[in-house]
Amino acid sequence: MQLDQIFAKDIQRPIEGVIKADDAAHLATEVDEYVLTNEAAKGLEILLEEYTSYTNGNGVWISGFFGSGKSHMLKMLAHLLGDVEGQDFSRQNVSDNFRSKAPDAFLPGLLNKADRIPAKSLLFNIDQKATLISKDQNDALLKVFVKVFDESQGYYGNQGHVARFERQLDNRGQYQAFQEAFERISGIPWAQGREQTALEGPSIDRAFTEVDGKAHSGVIQQYSASYSVSIEDFADQVKAWLEKQSDPTFRLNFFVDEVGQFIGSDTKLMLNLQTIAESLNTKCGGRAWVFVTSQEDMEKVLGDRTRQQGNDFSKIQARFKTRLKLTSADVEEVIRKRLLEKNDVGVGALSVIYAEQHANFKTLFNFVDGAKSYRNYTDEAHFVGTYPFVSYQFPLFQAAIEGISDHNVFEGRNSSVGERSMLGVVQQVAKDIGNVEVGHLATFDSMFAGIRASLKSAAQRSIDVAERNLDNPLAVRLLKALFLVKYVESFQATPRNLTVLVYDRFGLDLPALSEQVKEALTVLETQTYVQRSGNTYEYLTNEEQVIEEEIKNVDIDGSEVSGRLFRILSGDVIKTSKIRYAKNGQDFPFGFKLDDQAHGSQKELSVHFVSPEYPYSPEEIRMHSAGKDELRVILEPDARVLSDLRVLIKTEKYIKRKQGTSISAIEGQILQTKGAQNTGREKELIERVKASVGKSTLVINAADISSSSQDALVRVTDGFQELISRTYTQLKLLDGRTYSEQQVAGAANPDSGLFEAAEASKLFPPSEEVLSFVLRKESLGEQVTVKTIVDSFTAKPYGWDLASIEVLIAYLIGTSRVTLTVDGNLLKRSEVATALRNTQKHAHAVVSPQKTFDERKVAAFRKFCTDFFDEPNAPKDPLELARHGADKLKAKRDELKATITSSKYPFVSQLSGPIDLLDQVVGRPNDWYLTNFQVGDDLLDTKESIIDPVQAFLSGGQKTIYDDALALLATHSGNLGYLPSGSDATVRAALDDPNAFRGSKMAQLKQAADQLRAQVDQVVADNRASVIEAIRGRKAEIEQSAAYAKATPEAQTRVLRQVDQIIARVHTQNQIALIRETGSSFEETVYPSLLDLLSASQPGEGDDDDVTPPPPKQTVSVKTISATGVSGLLETEADIDRYLDALRSALVKTLNDGKRISL
Repeated sequence: MQLDQIFAKDIQRPIEGVIKADDAAHLATEVDEYVLTNEAAKGLEILLEEYTSYTNGNGVWISGFFGSGKSHMLKMLAHLLGDVEGQDFSRQNVSDNFRSKAPDAFLPGLLNKADRIPAKSLLFNIDQKATLISKDQNDALLKVFVKVFDESQGYYGNQGHVARFERQLDNRGQYQAFQEAFERISGIPWAQGREQTALEGPSIDRAFTEVDGKAHSGVIQQYSASYSVSIEDFADQVKAWLEKQSDPTFRLNFFVDEVGQFIGSDTKLMLNLQTIAESLNTKCGGRAWVFVTSQEDMEKVLGDRTRQQGNDFSKIQARFKTRLKLTSADVEEVIRKRLLEKNDVGVGALSVIYAEQHANFKTLFNFVDGAKSYRNYTDEAHFVGTYPFVSYQFPLFQAAIEGISDHNVFEGRNSSVGERSMLGVVQQVAKDIGNVEVGHLATFDSMFAGIRASLKSAAQRSIDVAERNLDNPLAVRLLKALFLVKYVESFQATPRNLTVLVYDRFGLDLPALSEQVKEALTVLETQTYVQRSGNTYEYLTNEEQVIEEEIKNVDIDGSEVSGRLFRILSGDVIKTSKIRYAKNGQDFPFGFKLDDQAHGSQKELSVHFVSPEYPYSPEEIRMHSAGKDELRVILEPDARVLSDLRVLIKTEKYIKRKQGTSISAIEGQILQTKGAQNTGREKELIERVKASVGKSTLVINAADISSSSQDALVRVTDGFQELISRTYTQLKLLDGRTYSEQQVAGAANPDSGLFEAAEASKLFPPSEEVLSFVLRKESLGEQVTVKTIVDSFTAKPYGWDLASIEVLIAYLIGTSRVTLTVDGNLLKRSEVATALRNTQKHAHAVVSPQKTFDERKVAAFRKFCTDFFDEPNAPKDPLELARHGADKLKAKRDELKATITSSKYPFVSQLSGPIDLLDQVVGRPNDWYLTNFQVGDDLLDTKESIIDPVQAFLSGGQKTIYDDALALLATHSGNLGYLPSGSDATVRAALDDPNAFRGSKMAQLKQAADQLRAQVDQVVADNRASVIEAIRGRKAEIEQSAAYAKATPEAQTRVLRQVDQIIARVHTQNQIALIRETGSSFEETVYPSLLDLLSASQPGEGDDDDVTPPPPKQTVSVKTISATGVSGLLETEADIDRYLDALRSALVKTLNDGKRISL
């Protein structure tokens, strides 16, 4: 039975593949053949629920890929929800037809509700209506809406200013009269004249003047000059039109086809659409809806935006909250019902095939190798309904078309597939295979014919050439399939998956077909129709073919290949230059080799990779490894690794070479793609090399090494473990341990407690090996450095790590078996760790066997150190002890010298004797303290008699007593003259005593100092009280004086305040001389000045303002007046009389001078 005999309807019948918005002739057929799929019915229910129960949103977004039927659905909605101008098939007929197609009872109820809403539908394809409008204009979308709206009312939409002129005439009731006047005046109808307004300007002016009754000139020019369009104006016009309708629920709905293609990625146009929908919603209150279609869903059109743009676009998402998405499942259902429905004979024949083959469907039609999974035949009904097509073909073809469209491969204004739909493509394929026997399948490559006419000729030139030149039909079919999937990212074009695409008959030998596919792909690759990247193949465009051929011709040499393979092996597979030995955790460095060539720095051990191109047999490779400290890794052969590696290198060199030249935009894009492919190729190469290493043969010293792991690094690590154990036979002396540099200090200083005894004991066997090495070299007269030891014991047969060797040397030093000298200086144990950890010092750090000393002398010096320095113990190691004692003796001498230099105490000069003794022993060689030290007893005696007492004095409370007494004498040096003579003698004698630091001398000094302090304090207090009493007496006299009584309050306050301040000052003074001086100064100068102050402030007597009061007299103290002209002694009454006369003369003279005298 032939294929075309199984269909219920003639497969050859004409089917309109593309639905056109303005096609009213075929409306009845389009309605009748519309397939309401389950998904579409659900979407329609949601849409009608929103439409009939308006809340806020007034936008509907219908999305679907090319040929999915979105234009068909939009047209059906326009006729379902309103009246379309020019339609012969009524809205009611459309609604009745849809009710009959409804899969459940819910949809008919919603259709009834929608029928009760009167509406007019404006259905248009935006590209067709935008013929005179450039998308570059900010208001391009608005202009299309305005044009359609104007045309729906009979106005001239192509020129907005003319339409506005017409509308305003219509609003004034003058439009009909104007048209008649214009036709009479110009001789042509207005419908023709408005298309050429620039020529008909005078006729327009005359006609308008006639109907308006006023003279007009240049009317159309004025409208043109002043015309502008805004979304607000447009919404107002729609609202005004709706308000003129007789039914207040009447709606005006805009149905806009392919708005997504018109907008593209233009942000301004998208916001334009949002604003139009929002303004219509705001102004018209849900009576104006906007339905749009797009080849993308809204989220994909919006794409990634900035935060601010995101806020803007959230509004359009809210406005178009009702969204219908038509998927490949919808398309498949439509195709099955409209085109592929089977007759009874066909159902019977296919049921037999299903029974025989359904168990093989998964093997035959499922994709592998990481490709996206598509739905297979689900059951017999699905198989019968879809045959001769396979379910995967519909979504895969959808993805192919989207990819081809995105890359601008289609001809036409919008780079879309043009006048074809998915239905049309499927019918074309079904027609082409109609004469084959049932059991044959429509292959994916056959769908190429359905879009071939819409493709740019350059894009399919390779297929044209292949059809003429290749004698392998399968290769041509594969080339077409590869063309279709070229831009489908989710599809992996491996030989296995391509076999699925070209499987064309049940019962075909699948393994044989798979081999034929591989052979055909090889032909295509060889002739540069396609390129292979790993295990996937890709169709090459003309430009890509040229570049691919140039890449093949790039010259490279063998060293580039081996060098790149080494970088992959070392940098991407192994990723390390040292491997940890599992038995002790030690890291062993190694060098890399590849096919006998050393790469990078070499170490004692090597990992030697052997590639498939190595010119020796496996047995020869084994023999060549004998006696070498290396692990040979013989890579598992992989024919593609090295060929792909060469392609990788050639592509890199080609791209690098081209970057410095002038190339076209398409060449740049291809090079960018090549770079991305090369990145993927490198990643795949790395994985293949890892797999090759994971299956490699491991050889050491001509013997195979086993490893159960197929992980590359683990396998090499397993082999390396064996290499280490065979090479470093004395590694076992460390007993499976390694040590760290942090343990060096603990090993060098056993007394520190950083090493436990049990742990330290394990250092003995390997340290003996090091000591034997040092002694052997010493006996040969060779100097042994740390570097010498490290170089010997890191190499075979030891293989010890650096830190462990440093710890062993430190352990020998800590157990007094060797010494460490750097630049001629024997190091202390505390300095050993720093020196050993500094590898730069290793060549200058000399290791020598330690000398031995007389134990009795060592013990005597150790006892001296503990006694003299008051230490609980001293170092056990003789040299450490000697160094320790020498350092401490020097420090003690320097300390005593500093005490003499900086001390104010006279008795510290007695430390000179101990210092002289210390000078005799300081600065001697370390050995001297263990052989010739003989002044220990003298030093201990002087420590007991002088050093300790003096230092006890200086560091204890005695020093405070001494300092306080000294400060007492210094502070009251002026007051001591007012004490009885000799009052301070006891204190001064105690301070000058050369033995003041001994015994109870300071207790006696404290008692004497306290008594002297009490005497001084009493004398000071007596003098203070006497002076204060005298001043207070004067204060009382002032307060009782007539001058005080007559003075102003301000003067009274000021005088008393000065007196109080002087009394307060006396209270704070501790020097007797100063206290007495303050009292005298008050009597002689302050007191008289206070009296003058009071007198000066007294108000004048009488009321005569013109009389100037006499100035007050100056007051002087009688103590400041002295008798002149007399001297000597007063021995007789005559002497007294003479003195008194002279004093009287001085007093009278003072009065005559206009002064007065205070007594």
